[in-house]
Amino acid sequence: MSVAEVGMKTRPQGIVEEVKQIPQRPRKSHREKRMPWARFVIIAAIAFMGWAVAADHGSAQEIKVTLLGTGTPIVNINRFGMSTLVEAGSQKFLFDAGRGVVLRLQQQGASIRDINAVFITHLHSDHLTGLPDVYATGELRPLVIGGRKNALELWGPDGIDNVARGIELMFADNNRLRAKNNEIAPEAAHIAAHQLSEGTVYEQDGVRVTAFLVNHGVVTPAYGFRVDYAGHAVVLSGDTAFAPNLVAQAKGVDLLVHCVAIGSARLEQLRWDFVRHFYEYLANPETVAKVLSETRPRDAVFSHISLYGQADIPPATEDELTSRVRAGYEGPFVIGQDLMAFTIGDNGVVRQPYASEMRHRSSISTMQ
Repeated sequence: MSVAEVGMKTRPQGIVEEVKQIPQRPRKSHREKRMPWARFVIIAAIAFMGWAVAADHGSAQEIKVTLLGTGTPIVNINRFGMSTLVEAGSQKFLFDAGRGVVLRLQQQGASIRDINAVFITHLHSDHLTGLPDVYATGELRPLVIGGRKNALELWGPDGIDNVARGIELMFADNNRLRAKNNEIAPEAAHIAAHQLSEGTVYEQDGVRVTAFLVNHGVVTPAYGFRVDYAGHAVVLSGDTAFAPNLVAQAKGVDLLVHCVAIGSARLEQLRWDFVRHFYEYLANPETVAKVLSETRPRDAVFSHISLYGQADIPPATEDELTSRVRAGYEGPFVIGQDLMAFTIGDNGVVRQPYASEMRHRSSISTMQ
């Protein structure tokens, strides 16, 4: 029995008759035979392009946080000055710009010219000493990581305009000389300074940056920041002891970047007045554990890490820090290291692979 006969026996008679009455179509030319295949290729290509755009859009819905510097005013080759890079979608933000920030940006493979804004938590030197480098290196056209075309956008507390005008004055002759060789764009020589206040301070392309006051002792105002993007959030504490505003902003966030200070148990026992001075404006391990217990972030990382000692008493260790925080908080946290990075998306918070050797490598693509 042929296939046609099977079809005729299994279909109702009326349908068979209708099929029999369909006239035979004229034979297609060779060109006409090729057209369905060409249409398939075009449709497939369009589908692939749509998938690629969707995939790229999906990856762009992430926040990436890189600890550029996790140190303090103490000079430490392994912990550069305080600075954190936050990338949200296509935008890049610096939070603080301490010693060595440009070197860490180069190691991370980032272009300084692509920084959309710099946010300064407070006007202590260890949060500012790298800012002139961000300004002057970022405007240099001959450099791969330089070539900023517009003014450097800078947010900070009361006094930030003094910082901006001082840097411009410091480099006034440099800019005049480099402009003769067309090495900088005229607009790039300007710093657009914005004074912070509590609330939303930046909002563009789905990214919102919120500033809130924290408790850095006599240093007022001092700010922390929250970055919201694509349904995810990161909070950066800035330098602070316990601060109710911080707790309110950080409840249930994806990632909390928090400062910490610790004196060893022996130092606390023998030199309590010395240690207490720091604990008045920086969170000790027990305070950090309290903050984490009240906020319950998906993940937490410590930065601006102060391990105190004296000439006759060794400083506290990272193991001691971990043990004391763990005594009061059972959730996830990690002691930050320079160039440690986190990716935040629909799959949660992912700690990027890290090795201490990363602190001593250059990014070949940005060395010129």
